[in-house]
Amino acid sequence: MTELINHPSHYNKLGRKECIQEMIELYGRHVTAIFCLGNAYKYLYRAGEKDGSPKEQDIEKAKWYFNFVDTHLNSAIRGSKCVKLFNDVRKGLKSA
Repeated sequence: MTELINHPSHYNKLGRKECIQEMIELYGRHVTAIFCLGNAYKYLYRAGEKDGSPKEQDIEKAKWYFNFVDTHLNSAIRGSKCVKLFNDVRKGLKSA
């Protein structure tokens, strides 16, 4: 399941960077952070509800996006409204 979470093949195309890295270069750190936090929120919201997607997998995907922001993009959201989304996702992960 690790590869489905951390580096799925459908987000890695031959001759290109991994999708998330390409997004940072094309759209910037702030926009990519919002995208990641939105995805984390979505995965927590629907955890275990989508056919064929186990709850644990959705939670792991949410953790991946949250941790990516926390590790790589945290400075891009400081002082913005994204901080509330960041904190809401963190609370959701703790209770998941």
